[in-house]
Amino acid sequence: TGDVVRWDGEGRLEFVGRADDQVKLRGFRIELEEVEAALARHPGISQAAVMVREDQPGDKRLACYVVPATDAVPDPRALREHAAAELPDYMVPAAFVALDAIPLTLNGKVDRKALPVPPTTAALTSRLPRTPREELLARLFADVLGRESVGIDDSFFDLGGHSLQAARLVSRIRKAMSAGLNIRDLFEAPTVAALAARLASGHTSDAWEVLLPLRTTGDRPPLFCVHPGFGLSWSYLGFAAHLPDDLPLYGLQARSLQHTTDLPGSVDEMADAYLARIRSVQKAGPYHLLGWSFGGLVAHQIAVKLQEQGEVVALLAVLDSYPEASSDALTTAEEEEFETLLSSFGEATDEDHRKSCVQEARPSVHRIASGLTDLDDDRLAAVLYTYARNVRLMREFTPGKFHGELVFFSASAEQTADTRAADVWEEYVVGPISVEEIDCTHGEMTQPPALAAIGRLLSAELRRITVGM
Repeated sequence: TGDVVRWDGEGRLEFVGRADDQVKLRGFRIELEEVEAALARHPGISQAAVMVREDQPGDKRLACYVVPATDAVPDPRALREHAAAELPDYMVPAAFVALDAIPLTLNGKVDRKALPVPPTTAALTSRLPRTPREELLARLFADVLGRESVGIDDSFFDLGGHSLQAARLVSRIRKAMSAGLNIRDLFEAPTVAALAARLASGHTSDAWEVLLPLRTTGDRPPLFCVHPGFGLSWSYLGFAAHLPDDLPLYGLQARSLQHTTDLPGSVDEMADAYLARIRSVQKAGPYHLLGWSFGGLVAHQIAVKLQEQGEVVALLAVLDSYPEASSDALTTAEEEEFETLLSSFGEATDEDHRKSCVQEARPSVHRIASGLTDLDDDRLAAVLYTYARNVRLMREFTPGKFHGELVFFSASAEQTADTRAADVWEEYVVGPISVEEIDCTHGEMTQPPALAAIGRLLSAELRRITVGM
C-alpha cells in the first residue's frame, strides 16, 4: 500500500508515514518528511505539511503549510531562514502558508488536494517600488516567478527562483532596459532594490571577460574553473552555494568571445594565456584547478605547466573530461546535427552565411544548452565560433603528464564498462586517479543537482588537502 508501519511493544501496528513521499524537483530527490520535520522543529510551529505544487504549467515549487503553536502567526521570512539553516537550498520551500489545521483524509492522512494555493502577492514587510526603474524590475521579477507582485526587498531566490528562471529574467531585463546585465549581477544583487541600485551606478559586471570573478571574497587559495567548449564559465556560478564561503572562485573564458583576432593557436598556447591570468590573481601555489569537458583538458595542461615552473598543484579536478580527441561528447542524433552546423559555421567565409548558420543552430543549441538561446545573434555567433574552434584545437592536442592526484567526476548515466576514466587518463597522470560518479549525463554536469553533489565532494577534498598541508 505504500504505508510504513511498525509494531509497538504491545503488538499493535503504528503508522509511521508513507514510502512514496520522495519527490523529484528540478533534478533533486527530496524527502518531504525531512522538510516537514525541519519546519516542525521551529518553536512557533506545531505541525507542518509540505508538497510540490504546479499551479503554473511547468513551474513546480515546494509549498509548506504550517499550524502555529500559539496565536502568533510566524513570519514567512523567519520560517524560510529557519529552513535554510537546516536544509540544502533546493529543499527550502518557496512558499509558506499558515492554517488553523492541516486537512486530513478519512483515514487520517494529509489531504494534499485540500491544501490551498499559496498567495502570490508580495510580503507585507517588503517595500513597494519607489521609482520607474524599480517598478519595471518588480514587474519583470513577478512575471518570471509567476507572482502577482514582488516587493523591492524580496530576494529572487528566496521567492523560489532557480537558475533557469534567473537566465530568463536577466534576458528580459537586458531587452526591456537595454542594460548590460548578466546572471552574476543577479546572484550578487538578488532584490529589486539592490539590482536597481547596481543598474543606476553602472557597476554591472562584464560577463564576457576572460577572467570572470564568480566570488572574490575568502582567504583560501582560489578555485579556477576553465570553460567547456562553448567558452563560457557562467555554468560554474552555482558552485558558490555548495563550496566553502571562504573559497574565492574564478572562471576562465575564451578570448574568442570578445571578437579579438589575437587568439591562441593550440590548447598549449591557451593554457599559457590562462596561466598568466591566474598568476595575476594568485602569484604562488598551492593552486586549485577544475575544468568541465574541453575545460578539463586545458586545466590539466595548466597544471602540467605550473609543475614545470616548480609550483604546487594541490587540486586538479575534471568534470567528465577525456584526453582522447572527441567533440565534447556529441553522441546523440540531435548533437550530431549540431556538430554538422558547427562545421558549416567554421567554414563560413561571409557574414550572411554565418548569420544563416546561427539561425539554423538555435533549435539545437536550445536542446543542448538552453541558457544560451537568450543571446543575441552576434553573441551566439561568437559562442558557436568558439565551440567550432575549440573542437578543432582539441582534436589536434596531446596532453602532457601531470604528477599528482587527478579527481575525475564521471557522468555515470552515460558510462559503459569500456569507458573507465582511470584507464583513459592513465597515460597522462603519474599518480592516483580518484573517480567520483555523478548520476547525470555529460551535458547535465553543471546543472543544479550535479553541482550540488560535486560541490559536496570538492568541499571534502579541499578539507583533506588543507589538513594534509
